Amino acid sequence: MRNTERLILLFGLFCLSCYHPGYSPTSVQTQTTEVVLSGGEGSEILAEGVAAITGSVDIARDQALKDALRKAVEQGVGTFINSETRVENFQLLSDRIYSQAQGYVSSYRVVSESREADLYRVVVRAKVKLARIEDDLRAIGILVAEQGRPRVMVVVRKVANPGAVTVSEETMTPELVETMLTGAFQEKGFPVVDRATIEKNLNRERLRRILEGDTQAAILLGTATGAEIGVVGTIQEAIARKKVPYTQEERDYHRIELSARAINLNTGAVLGAGVVNAETPFSAEAARRTVADSISRILISRILTGWKRRENVTLVYARNADFQKVELFKSELRARVRGVNAVLTRELSGSDAVIEIVSETATPEVIEQIGSREMAVRFQIEGITGNRIDIRFLE
Repeated sequence: MRNTERLILLFGLFCLSCYHPGYSPTSVQTQTTEVVLSGGEGSEILAEGVAAITGSVDIARDQALKDALRKAVEQGVGTFINSETRVENFQLLSDRIYSQAQGYVSSYRVVSESREADLYRVVVRAKVKLARIEDDLRAIGILVAEQGRPRVMVVVRKVANPGAVTVSEETMTPELVETMLTGAFQEKGFPVVDRATIEKNLNRERLRRILEGDTQAAILLGTATGAEIGVVGTIQEAIARKKVPYTQEERDYHRIELSARAINLNTGAVLGAGVVNAETPFSAEAARRTVADSISRILISRILTGWKRRENVTLVYARNADFQKVELFKSELRARVRGVNAVLTRELSGSDAVIEIVSETATPEVIEQIGSREMAVRFQIEGITGNRIDIRFLE
């Protein structure tokens, strides 16, 4: 190659090395400081946001950041409700939660950001206040609706000794705390059994057994009233004469202890329990309101915690059963019903069987799928109550 040609080639290579195109994809790992919006508490969630670049890159970056924070909140919502519920309630969630996503994010850190053609991407690690999301989902009734809107009955009475309950006319009379607890569950979106229905089905012996902790008695009352969740408790009250702090004056102090538990009235499982105390001068009613508010928060929180674990239990009561039919039915449930984690035989006596389905999917959806799926074993649905479905195997 002649010298002139070599010079031209070298010059061309030099020009190419100096050339910068108008755009090349970039990805920048950033270690920005944490941006605190409100506090700093919350569960960390990694999320990516995307925005189209239609003008200023800075504006697109802001939009991508907002999208990332919204996606973080969407993931937070997803820890409480399934995808079908999110789709069904999309507009409601958009209006009430997604539209104010930054209100649920306590702080965030930008992990990386990049520009690809006409798109801008931002990845954030956000701290999301799940407790507030849970409260708001409960307030708009989505969590309760996903579980099939289970009805709640409340039976709370004053006793001298919870271990040996003596039922008198006074005990038969509903307590103010019972009314307060009923209202607290109703405010959170739970349908409640009215007092008249409970009183109609509550005799002295059944009340005594319930207050002493007999779960079977509570289940029988639940069946009679149509309730799926029972809140059962006892109250003990005392008055003590005490000195008012920083003075020489003495006053009566009202001390109240409330012990209560929430029971799944279909299975007998305890969903949550708690004991709270309050002591106030002047008014016993103030102490009652304090304990009622505290125990309702405890029980509702524990009920929701159980729902979040996605461990729903559906009971199948089967007639005309035998071992082969039960085993084939269980196999079909595992293969054809979505979200099933386990299928267990709880009882097989004569021609009657009890089958327990443990699932991530809520009980109403499990029952709907059982009724709509074609299965190898033939059966007829005879009744549905709460989380229980009664069937009869066909020949």
